[in-house]
Amino acid sequence: MALPRLQSRSIFIIALLSVFGSALAFVVLVMRPAREELPVFATLLATPVALATAGAWVTSLSMWWRRFSSVAFALLSAYAIGALLIWLTLRITAQLMFLSDHDARLAEMIVLYATAVSLVFGYFVTSSLRRGIHNITFAAQQVQDGNLMARANEIGGDELAQLARQFNQMTTRLRDVRDQERRLEQARRDWIAWVSHDLRTPLTSIRARAEALSDGVVTDQAEVLDYLHAIKRDVEGLSLLTNDLFELATIEAGGLKLDVMPCVLADIVSDTITSLHVVASDKGISLTGQVDVTVDTVWLSPQHIQRVLNNLVSNALKHTFVGTVHVHAERVAKFVRVSVSDSGEGIAEDDLGHVFDRFYRAEHARTRATSGAQTGMGLGLAIAKAFVQAHGGQIGITSTLDVGTKVWFTIPDPMDFRASA
Repeated sequence: MALPRLQSRSIFIIALLSVFGSALAFVVLVMRPAREELPVFATLLATPVALATAGAWVTSLSMWWRRFSSVAFALLSAYAIGALLIWLTLRITAQLMFLSDHDARLAEMIVLYATAVSLVFGYFVTSSLRRGIHNITFAAQQVQDGNLMARANEIGGDELAQLARQFNQMTTRLRDVRDQERRLEQARRDWIAWVSHDLRTPLTSIRARAEALSDGVVTDQAEVLDYLHAIKRDVEGLSLLTNDLFELATIEAGGLKLDVMPCVLADIVSDTITSLHVVASDKGISLTGQVDVTVDTVWLSPQHIQRVLNNLVSNALKHTFVGTVHVHAERVAKFVRVSVSDSGEGIAEDDLGHVFDRFYRAEHARTRATSGAQTGMGLGLAIAKAFVQAHGGQIGITSTLDVGTKVWFTIPDPMDFRASA
């Protein structure tokens, strides 16, 4: 703070000295006084400069203008001080130049009249400034009371108008942050409710079946096996859910680490199709894959890209009742593009922009009623997005209700990825 204040004082003194020098040069060039009169004119011109410098130094040290309750009063006081300096200069001039009392008083009256006009005009200007400051102050008080819709008047091009614009931009950002916090809070509440539901439902089922088995309610061997298979299925669902939650927590904590290496993408696609072939066959769905010959070795983390493909293909199978699911890998410009297309129920247009959001559940399609715990929580696609972005790629989706869905992701070219890694 000391440096800007020192610079302000220096600028003030330099400006006064410049005015003094200019005025003295003007007197010499226009009035052409005799050599012996130059000290008199110099004294006349130097007096208000010296007084203004001394006054500025004292007021700068005491900060007296900050003691006023209004900026307008401070500015009017500055006008009055300037008028006083002019009056003192005039008095000294009258004494040195031996003006008559009549002429001196007339000059003083003219100065006083001009001062009064200047003060009236200055009050008009400072009142406008004061209204602008009060407008911003009032808007700030409204924001303090919680009204983030408050806006300051931006009319004009001066510093107050710029301050008002900055203030309005600030309130807009605060409003956006507040809305985002509300959305996150609602998502957190929904997430807690969904976790509770997706944990409680299978746990209740496991407990009921386990009690039936332990109490001897179920004795038929085939029925016992059915109960055991159901318990195993619920346990697997819980295991997938807890793995997803752990994976998401790792991603949120910034602990995601990729073990990037050269991999044959065709092998990853083949492994995914093989592991999910039985699921597709049980539903009567044709699960196929194709990797173009232009796709050679790709630098990626195999376990993470395998997880991405498993999530995408599993989702496609869960929401396709009759038809096909096709995996296709191709080279597009400097990227390898992998897409998973299905002929399933599709996703509503309103939901497309949110399917990759954490904990998002579509109300019109792919709901808990038709999906397992993994996708019902809205974690699978969010995790897939994080894995793809960690590779420097992008992920997207297109869908039409009752026609099908296509989810795609890209992986940078091997040389590009190694250069950016």
